Amino acid sequence: MTQQHYHKLERMYLGANVNTQIFDTTTVRISERKAEIGLTVTEKYFHALGAMHGSVYFKLLDDAAFFAVNSIVTDAFVLTTSFNINLIRPVSSGKIKAIGQV
Repeated sequence: MTQQHYHKLERMYLGANVNTQIFDTTTVRISERKAEIGLTVTEKYFHALGAMHGSVYFKLLDDAAFFAVNSIVTDAFVLTTSFNINLIRPVSSGKIKAIGQV
């Protein structure tokens, strides 16, 4: 693959409405067989107990896995069919990063 392909995927990701309007602190870096998705934690992502909602963890992990695979596939979009997450402790501040690697 080429840097042009990776940058195209990064622009596509950052240009999606969900990332410009809701997850607006999202960062992305895609390279061959790898994707890193970052996010600054803010209270808008919190559930009622004051920590980040599980849907945010899932989104970043799923997106990192998706773009790692799509960094090496050009003729189709490869979709997630199954995903399991085990949360050890809640996140309530800072930055988080999900890394997907093929």
